[in-house]
Order: sequence, then C-alpha cells, then structure tokens
Amino acid sequence: MTIPQHPFRSQWQPIEVDVVGYRIVDTIEGAALEAIYLFCKQHPMNVAGQPIGLFPTTDPNDPEWNLRVVPESHRLEGSTEEMLRGTIRFMNVQHHFQLLLRRGMGQLTSIAQGHFRNADRQVTQIEQLQALVTEKEEIIAAREETILHREDQINQSDAMITQRNVIIEFL
Repeated sequence: MTIPQHPFRSQWQPIEVDVVGYRIVDTIEGAALEAIYLFCKQHPMNVAGQPIGLFPTTDPNDPEWNLRVVPESHRLEGSTEEMLRGTIRFMNVQHHFQLLLRRGMGQLTSIAQGHFRNADRQVTQIEQLQALVTEKEEIIAAREETILHREDQINQSDAMITQRNVIIEFL
C-alpha cells in the first residue's frame, strides 16, 4: 500500500508496507496503522510541528477514534517533544496490537484448519466403520438365513426319519 504524497510536502517519500489480514477491513486498518507509524518515525518534526494539520484530533462520525485520542487539554500541557513521544508511543502500541491481532488470527485460522482436518478424518473413519458394520450385518443376515435353511432341512430330515421309523415298526 502506498500512501500518496501531500501536495505541499514534496520531500515526503511514499511509504510502502506489506500487510496480510483475515478480512479486507482489518488488512486496510493494519496497513494504515503501520504506514502512520513509519511516517511518524521518519518525520518526527513534521508530526510535532503540526499535529492537528496532519492528524485530526476528533472525528464526529467515529466515536471509537474520539476515545483513542489524547484530549486536547493534555496535549497542550506538555512540551512538543513529550507530545511527540506520546503520539509515537500510542502509534507503536496500536501497531503492535495489529501485529498481535494478525498473529492471533493466523494461529486461530491454523487451529481451526487443524480441527477441520481432524473432524474430516474422523468423519471418514466413521463412514468406513459404518460401511464395515453394514457389511458385517449383511454377513450375519446371510448366516442366519443359512441357519434357518439348515434348520428346515433338519426338520425335514427328522420328519423323514420319523416316517421311516413308523414304516419300519409297521413292517
């Protein structure tokens, strides 16, 4: 991402950052924070000399930004150098927060992918076991049918033996 040059500041070189994020909004915010952090490190006097001109102190459309910025009364009490250090420290914390957030999202994604692979493998194992159980049930059903057939044969043989015994006794 390249931050465009200010039309009145030709000495500023473009700032390029490489950022990877989970969602496009997070990626853009991370790139912007990293670029602002690098800009503050590269041009501390420009930031200290005209902080209001470079970075607005409040945004009526974004209450979260209003909670993040240092109130104007605190900023005017200290020296410019203290204000600059505080601003850079704040940007450093925001930058590190974004890095940790990206790392955490990467770890979370990795863990989720691991769980998905594990669940997929378990589903495959369950399907294989179900197929094996079905196969065994078919074998058992075939054997039960064979047993019933044999029982019928035995009953028929018993009936034939009983008939022959009756004939033999008669004779």
